[in-house]
Amino acid sequence: MSVDRRLLNWGVFLVLLGGIPLAVAQGWIPRDAVAQAWELWPLILIGAGIGLILSRTPFQAIGGIIVAGTFGVILGAIVAVGFGGISIGDLGCGSASPDAPQVLSETGTFEGGTGRVVLAANCAAVTVATGAGASWGVDVRGTDSARPTVRQTAGGLEVRSPEGPATFPLSSKRSTWRVDLGTDPRLDLEMSLNAGEAALDLRGATIGRLGFDGNAIGNSRLDLSAATVDRIDVSVNAASIAILLPAADSLQGTVEGNAASVGICVPAGVGLRLLVDENITASNNFDEQGLVKRGNAWESPDYATAATQTELRTLGAAVSYELNPEDGCR
Repeated sequence: MSVDRRLLNWGVFLVLLGGIPLAVAQGWIPRDAVAQAWELWPLILIGAGIGLILSRTPFQAIGGIIVAGTFGVILGAIVAVGFGGISIGDLGCGSASPDAPQVLSETGTFEGGTGRVVLAANCAAVTVATGAGASWGVDVRGTDSARPTVRQTAGGLEVRSPEGPATFPLSSKRSTWRVDLGTDPRLDLEMSLNAGEAALDLRGATIGRLGFDGNAIGNSRLDLSAATVDRIDVSVNAASIAILLPAADSLQGTVEGNAASVGICVPAGVGLRLLVDENITASNNFDEQGLVKRGNAWESPDYATAATQTELRTLGAAVSYELNPEDGCR
């Protein structure tokens, strides 16, 4: 009996891609050990070399298995602990030192009862907090090359990282942002972040729509638990993020992750409905958390009668969704 080597390699890759997140979730493999999985990358070259050496022999499939298995382990580790949980030394884009000099400090006031806030950050650790009133403040620490532009418009506020290509190492453009938003106006908040981390605590805020787009981010947290939010749209790639949903108001939205781990925390008493697109590379614990499968949706048993209802569409590839993680959405 002959074996199709291509199908064999895909099988090995997919088994490890799904098996690594499962093993971490069940506690069979420590998260710290998985975080070092990228260090296995030389096996890709070794496997390719073995494949060349053993070509035209009965053992030529070994090289392909090694390559497929290594890719499966590395990508499975990213799904399990998120891009931000993978230790990649100094090649990543971390935050600036807390002792870095202040390069920007601006304040202002939202005019009228509504506004739109746009935050576009590259290579930054961004904290967004709220306070009483209608004022806003932006504080940035780092280097002059990392200083963003701040523009107050008639409709709100825009803060954008400087444009231009980034090169490794990225330390010259690392920065930390602190953005404070008043809770009096009703805001639409649009945030994009490339290479960094985000911590949003929107307690007391009234948000029409929260849009969050993150690429190569780690240890990020969107805390909406004490906010009023109508809609969220979150899209992350190569990322680790936690989303805390509000308790008092119903909302709708989408969450999409690719090569990502996404934690979703839902307060008690909220009726939850999660629409899913079946994908062999995506995993979730919705069943273990007591949700009931109805068609292409997972619902809490009391969803239809719950006073507060949240409906989210969850999408993505090579993504792990964890509802109400054991250690919370930290």
